[in-house]
Amino acid sequence: MISLIIPCHNEELVLGALLSSLAAQKDLAADHRIEILVVANACKDRTCAVAEEARVALEAAGFSLGVIDLPEPGKAGALNTADARAQFAPRLYVDADVTLAPEVLAQLLPLLLSDEEIYCSATIQVAPARSWVSRAYGRFMLAMPFVRDGVPGMGLYGVTATARSRWGSFPLIHSDDRFVRLQFAPEERRKVPAPYVWPVPDGLGNLIKVRLRWNEGNREFAGLYPELLVNDGARNDLRASLRTLLAHPLDGIAYVTVFVSTALWARLKRKDSAVVWRRGRPTA
Repeated sequence: MISLIIPCHNEELVLGALLSSLAAQKDLAADHRIEILVVANACKDRTCAVAEEARVALEAAGFSLGVIDLPEPGKAGALNTADARAQFAPRLYVDADVTLAPEVLAQLLPLLLSDEEIYCSATIQVAPARSWVSRAYGRFMLAMPFVRDGVPGMGLYGVTATARSRWGSFPLIHSDDRFVRLQFAPEERRKVPAPYVWPVPDGLGNLIKVRLRWNEGNREFAGLYPELLVNDGARNDLRASLRTLLAHPLDGIAYVTVFVSTALWARLKRKDSAVVWRRGRPTA
């Protein structure tokens, strides 16, 4: 019995694919109840309509669907509203621009329903991109120890009922996924083999935009929650990252290009202090 929460801001172009992938989940036991909450915040497109259009297929697959339309912007507000309305304590948080392989929920459910305090996710895959730099960046990212050996939970993460008690409300910060992940030591995180697809930003400009957001989020997080950084694990293993660069030199060039370009851009442009969603894909 879990609540699956999807925060949305102008997700008309991508939400349908996620909901279709949920409706196609297989091998779910008949006694499992899964509540899906789509929480639109300050959407100016057809996000809520797209969710409603998927209702019949989702309910036929055994899910219940709630659609919440909030006038206020902000992902943290959307997450907190959904948490307050969710029926079940085990939680799965899913970004609207990912899609799940048919086996994901069947593999995650035993973990989510455990009595242990567990953080869990599935195995990340990168969606095909048009630009060569994004394809190379994505391949290199998947080869990095933080992603390859860890449980990054980018766009998809869940916690058991007892684990959800480790934090209260979602804070108004950029990195909600990192905030949750670092509530748990590396040995408390689990990854199932079933894949989910995460969209790498397409093109150098979009990669820089998203990397700027990540950098802002990391600086903000280090200032607000330094005590949690001990749980970062392989993310800060510089030697392992250098070995990855040597093993994948061409893809590494693209990654380093984005890294250096982001640093130069940050020096030239004044940083935006507002907590907003900047993403490397179009919205309606």
